[in-house]
Amino acid sequence: MPNVEKAIEKIDRGEIEEGLAQLKTLRETSDHDTLLEIAQVYQELGFIDEAIDVTEELMAFYPEVDELKIFGAELYMEMEREEEALQLLSSISPEGDQYLESLLLSADLYERQGLSEVAEQKLLTAKRQAPNEPVITFGLGEFYLHQGNFNRSIVYFEELIKSGHETFNHTPILLRLAEALTGSGKFEQAIEYYEQGLNDDSSPDEWFGFALTTDRIGEHQKTIHALNHLKDLDPQYTTLYPVLARAYVEEGALEEAMEVYLEGMRLDEFNEELYLQAGELAFQLKDNDRAVELLQHALGLDPSNMKATSILIDQYVTAEQYEKVIDLALEVERYGDLAPDAMWKTASAYRELENDENALKRYEIAYNDLKDQAEFLEDYGWYMIEIGQRDKAKDLLQKALANDPQRIHLEEELIRLEER
Repeated sequence: MPNVEKAIEKIDRGEIEEGLAQLKTLRETSDHDTLLEIAQVYQELGFIDEAIDVTEELMAFYPEVDELKIFGAELYMEMEREEEALQLLSSISPEGDQYLESLLLSADLYERQGLSEVAEQKLLTAKRQAPNEPVITFGLGEFYLHQGNFNRSIVYFEELIKSGHETFNHTPILLRLAEALTGSGKFEQAIEYYEQGLNDDSSPDEWFGFALTTDRIGEHQKTIHALNHLKDLDPQYTTLYPVLARAYVEEGALEEAMEVYLEGMRLDEFNEELYLQAGELAFQLKDNDRAVELLQHALGLDPSNMKATSILIDQYVTAEQYEKVIDLALEVERYGDLAPDAMWKTASAYRELENDENALKRYEIAYNDLKDQAEFLEDYGWYMIEIGQRDKAKDLLQKALANDPQRIHLEEELIRLEER
């Protein structure tokens, strides 16, 4: 088809309008075989509407040709015209050569629509008709993997490997099996298949999956090696940085972990989790000023981050910076509620500053969530003694002792409260 090739050459050279005009002219003068090739060219070039127009014209001449129906259904699927695709696929005869392919495409469509049970039945029907067809076995493995049914997925991927298919349609089955094994909690087996299947052509997601699996069972050296390799492949894969840093922390390499956090923050400056974890690490490194700065940055990105708030409040309480505790609490409450522990610490800060009205209010709010925590109940009780509310204090200390009978020092205080 030299004229079609010339049109393609024009498009490849950037002469798109001329090439498309030439294809349009060919559509008006070509025989049906050439029309099909033109439709395929349109598809390859991404002009799906034009490909559909040509294919519909051909299907009007050949309504019983299943190959055309399959091609038409694929085009409709690319344009998310799912009902039209299903209509074509359902018209393919079970006795025809294209029936298995129609079942696979139908399963894909039903899965897209959230009709997983129907999709599964289409695939199982295909499996019964052609039990040794690898494309169907692969389809079932992929289907169950996407559904989170990892044990069933494992069965089909193992079947492919046993039949000699370590890759299928450019998909590494060893790594798919490793992913399914990880999902089912069989981490050691998963690592074996990851190590067999990974190579320089493996995708960043596959390297990251391996790293997460090794991290799950504490093989942090393997995690570090995999993520550094991934960082070399794709430094913009920013989800690797918190995992890599934590692996360094587990290995006691705290300075290296901080460098990883800082590198991640340079690439992903809006990732609050990086700032939060780096802030916690900075405290471990005794760099409190940097820790506070990092946690404040995390809160700047998400003022409702309860963990960052709690860590900062703890730091301010330790440093006896009670005004800062209160300022932070008030700022966070502009966006949401404080965590119960943070509310308790804020009550204590008001108490230290002798602001009884606000201290009482905060203790009462914290009590709703912490009424079963002996340490809180005791602290609240001592405060009630300080401000002369002995009946309330007695009730709180009794509850603290009931929650933790080891606090025997409270028995003496309760006796004194009874005597007064």
